[in-house]
Amino acid sequence: MKQVLKVLMWIVILGAVCFGIYLILPEYPHDFVKSFVQPVVNSQAKTRITQIQTLNNQDVNANYKDILEKSTGMSCWVYETREEEPGVEYVIYRGNGATINIKDVEGYNDMLYTSCVIKFEFKISGNNVEIIPYIDGTKIAVENTATSKDTNDLLKKIIISQLYGVEVKQ
Repeated sequence: MKQVLKVLMWIVILGAVCFGIYLILPEYPHDFVKSFVQPVVNSQAKTRITQIQTLNNQDVNANYKDILEKSTGMSCWVYETREEEPGVEYVIYRGNGATINIKDVEGYNDMLYTSCVIKFEFKISGNNVEIIPYIDGTKIAVENTATSKDTNDLLKKIIISQLYGVEVKQ
């Protein structure tokens, strides 16, 4: 009986230590671990992630799972909701090792990112999905200009085409 209690106590201690380590992990490793557990325990997360992964991109004629995972490694997909935005859901993709060259875009002047971390937030509100790209933790967007929507669409097209390895007409 004493031996069983000792084993049980060690299991609880090891579980607490693992959970503590998980809580202090930085954002990317935290999401990587979460991507394995979340679809198993949360059916809503699994459904939304699958819906976004199979969503087709018209520019390259492929789904987002194929596009994003083709040129990145250690990819993960997670689902979340935020208290400050009720009714809005997010599916977040992260992958590393991509090479992105943003050329001919005002304000980026031939910036080259090598072996960078790519993050895509798919903001779902109702039937609308807004895609927000990040490179190395920085939101890639032009804001507060007359042409910001066109420039943001161009940036998304460039990033997606480079990740998938096809030329997209701008």
